[in-house]
Amino acid sequence: MGDNGNDTKRRSAARCSNCGAIGIVQIWPDGRIQPLGQDQLCRCDDGELHVLEGSDRP
Repeated sequence: MGDNGNDTKRRSAARCSNCGAIGIVQIWPDGRIQPLGQDQLCRCDDGELHVLEGSDRP
């Protein structure tokens, strides 16, 4: 299998639209963005995570 077992998700940097916190996220095929290794990227209840352009990695 090697490293190809994670072909369905990608990693990228993302920023919270509310507080500006930046962190690494996984992007799922359905478009869902999930912080890597944690439940939340920040403590904002109403912020959205936006993938930073050019940071997308397979």
